[in-house]
Amino acid sequence: MKTNILNIIAGLAILTLLMILKIYLNGNEELSKAEELFSKNNYTQATTHYERAIQWHIPGSSTPTLAAEKLWRISLFYESKNLTDEALKTCRLLRGAFYSTRSFFTPGEKWINLCNEKIAHWMASKPDMTNEPPLSFENRKNRFLENLQVDRPPSTFWGILTEVGFFGWVACAALFLIKAITPTANLKRKPAIIYSTAFLLFYAIWVLGMFNV
Repeated sequence: MKTNILNIIAGLAILTLLMILKIYLNGNEELSKAEELFSKNNYTQATTHYERAIQWHIPGSSTPTLAAEKLWRISLFYESKNLTDEALKTCRLLRGAFYSTRSFFTPGEKWINLCNEKIAHWMASKPDMTNEPPLSFENRKNRFLENLQVDRPPSTFWGILTEVGFFGWVACAALFLIKAITPTANLKRKPAIIYSTAFLLFYAIWVLGMFNV
């Protein structure tokens, strides 16, 4: 029993380190692609890779910040050219990229607040297509800003359950290979039943958490 627990802990530690390494390398790769496109003034494709660089987020990494700075510069460039729709789209990408990586905390709050202000300004500048009584620019902007600032955090409970389910089914799959399969490729009946059942249970928990987080 003690050996099994140590094997599970070691497996989870290795899996976590490999996952962090993958996130770091993928983020840097996306940033490099974006920088190359940015240097060629290909802002449309560059924004896609900057967004992905932010989404490969790990705490302490400078990659999301560098990508956010460039996306912000692109949005200001579009604004200077009176390309409001493109500027609005870029700001929404920047804002959404950070929100898509939130868990127990929200990264990039500085950029989210900057984007909220800009998006509210640009939306208020558009013609009012509603049938409501016309409002002043400031009132419309404040209304948009209030909607953008409403916090809709993911469920902490379901988030934790998702993590437990993910690491659980991965650990069970690894233990099944180690404990339930003999060197001659035969199955050990009892370990096979235990780890396959545990795998299905944790996998179901993971899927359920993904749908409710």
